[in-house]
Amino acid sequence: MNLINSKSLLAKLMATENLIVEQRNVPTAAFDVQNRLLVVPILNEKIDGYTYDLFMGHEVGHALYTPLEGMVKAKELGIDRSILNVVEDNRIERKIRTKYPGLRNSFSRAYTSLFDKDFFGTKGKDTQLFNLVDKINLYSKIGAYSGVIFDGIEQEIYNEVNATQTYDDVIRVSQKIVEYMQQELEKQKEFLKELEGDEDFEASFEIEGEPMPSDDVSYADDIDDSQNDSTSISEPSKGFEDEKLNLRDYIKSYTDEAYRENEKQLFQNTGKSIGYANVPVFDKKTGIMDFKETLQGLDEFYVNRYDADYLPVFNQQLQENFNKLKESANKPVSYLVKEFELRKNADQLKRASVAKTGELNMNRVYSYTFSEDIFKKISVVPNGKSHGLVMFIDWSGSMSEHIENTVKQLFSLVLFCRKVNIPFDVYAFVEQSTERYHKQQPKINDLVLQPFLMVNLLSNRMNANEFKKATSYLYYMAISRYATPKFLHMSGTPLNEAVIAALEIIPEFQKRNKLQVVNTVFLTDGEGHRNRNYFAEVEKEGTFTMAERTFSNGFSGNFNRIVLTDTKTKHQATIKDLDRCSDYTSALIELLKARTGCNVLGFYVLKVKEFQRAYNMIYKQDYSQFESLKSKFRKEKSLVVQNGIFDEYYLLKSDKLDTEEDTEFVVKENVTTRGLVSAFSKYTNTRIQNRVILNRFIGLIS
Repeated sequence: MNLINSKSLLAKLMATENLIVEQRNVPTAAFDVQNRLLVVPILNEKIDGYTYDLFMGHEVGHALYTPLEGMVKAKELGIDRSILNVVEDNRIERKIRTKYPGLRNSFSRAYTSLFDKDFFGTKGKDTQLFNLVDKINLYSKIGAYSGVIFDGIEQEIYNEVNATQTYDDVIRVSQKIVEYMQQELEKQKEFLKELEGDEDFEASFEIEGEPMPSDDVSYADDIDDSQNDSTSISEPSKGFEDEKLNLRDYIKSYTDEAYRENEKQLFQNTGKSIGYANVPVFDKKTGIMDFKETLQGLDEFYVNRYDADYLPVFNQQLQENFNKLKESANKPVSYLVKEFELRKNADQLKRASVAKTGELNMNRVYSYTFSEDIFKKISVVPNGKSHGLVMFIDWSGSMSEHIENTVKQLFSLVLFCRKVNIPFDVYAFVEQSTERYHKQQPKINDLVLQPFLMVNLLSNRMNANEFKKATSYLYYMAISRYATPKFLHMSGTPLNEAVIAALEIIPEFQKRNKLQVVNTVFLTDGEGHRNRNYFAEVEKEGTFTMAERTFSNGFSGNFNRIVLTDTKTKHQATIKDLDRCSDYTSALIELLKARTGCNVLGFYVLKVKEFQRAYNMIYKQDYSQFESLKSKFRKEKSLVVQNGIFDEYYLLKSDKLDTEEDTEFVVKENVTTRGLVSAFSKYTNTRIQNRVILNRFIGLIS
């Protein structure tokens, strides 16, 4: 399993801190304070889990605890960056290990492993000869295993390092380390002067009094060591062997620089990288046609479509359509309402608990000598969760041959909801190129959405007349198929856009109806398209402007995977296969569940001859179950599959949606009473089973 995806300590930490994390082809980590964005290098997947946790935990520590203003102050004071790195690393790693105790073992094991691999440049060297800052660096990270032993004054300074709480403390102790190392250099100079007996020996030391040059302000780990640095990485004692020794060469951490250089081995050096895109905010004002606007649009369309003489005939047809739908659905729905109430009551009885009160049961006081059960009891029944339903129906051209039976199923479902007072909304997601469509307000890194519209077909907010008119229109459109207004023309399949819309629709629906659980259903007969493009600033005629950046091969031509970010929750989901439409949908549904906590059911309507396409979408190249599942699907006309993202995912044979095939109750001649009961039971069960969507919804809420 991919370490980056499966072992992401960073993701766990960031979820807690509500930060966005991106792994890119960058040499060092960086943190955007304003946008709460942490960018880290892409780690080599071959590294072990402890090292992965170390690196990520370390960078999280900088993100959470290293202040930008502190870095500015340190630069102004001219404190050597490597000394600051060592002291600040000690502070932020102590803090992150305290915040997440599980990191302690990871840090210890990883640093020990890196030490053994000579990441600190210590192989074959006596650590006791190292300067103070190198000793502090090694002991902070490796402990006694490093071989470092402090003398009296060094121990005092290390204790101060190990007690730092703020960045001001870091600056103060760093200055103290610099002063101590200057004194040590003076001692070494005097010793060498006496040893050589040369009066001019002092002149060979270039001790500069002015502040040392510093690089641009950044995090300690982000500084380019190649700037203003003529000294190659070597053992700390090298300076004493040179004919000339300057303060800058002495007062620095060679072990820290060696580690920063060797750290590059942990990074992944590939041509392609991870791409990042944000899920755009769905504008409900432009993207939703509410049921009142829908009814108004339907009224206007059909009034203008038919002349005055035909309108009475048309209205009569609508009335007949409604009566036909209601007659078809009333009996099985009524039966299911009773079943639902029985299931609910049985569940309440099952979950009821008996609790003793503090009130004496005077009828049982007499028995106190042989029974302690003399307190009154009350039955405590947990409140059932309040459920709601939001259904999104594919209104594409290919759905035209399934839409009539789909509407029949839908009517049974919403009729059931009305009878048991369950809030509901039904939307058609429609690809639109007319003036009425969702107006996306592009922001940098937002996915580019296709023109689409969410048409609210049915709602519990409708009164009786509105509900009757809406269902009548809906059934008329289903049987006539193409006699529809422009905003309901059947075209493409903006499934992914519908999921993005659901990110805003479901929370509002839940809040409006004060629901604990929202059951979300997506019904389609195909996959959505891939959202390959995103918005970026591109140069045009010498200026930068907001424009759509397109690629010849989309995302797949530039990245090996895409990470989608919900900027509201900071939750991220990965598109692993950029050429699979279903991977885009799965990632978006993951974000939907993370934001709303809803149950998500998927219904895929298809014919037997289309089974392979559906199978490939779910199981990819694994054909081990193909024949057995196809046979089961052909026989049972439906199939429950595990696709890893839907709570339940159903493949429905298109004729399974037909609720008319079971309207006749036929009894053979000379049948016995027992046979009659059996036949009726079978008839009833068949009628219920044919309403697959309704049946599964009842199972969820009861």
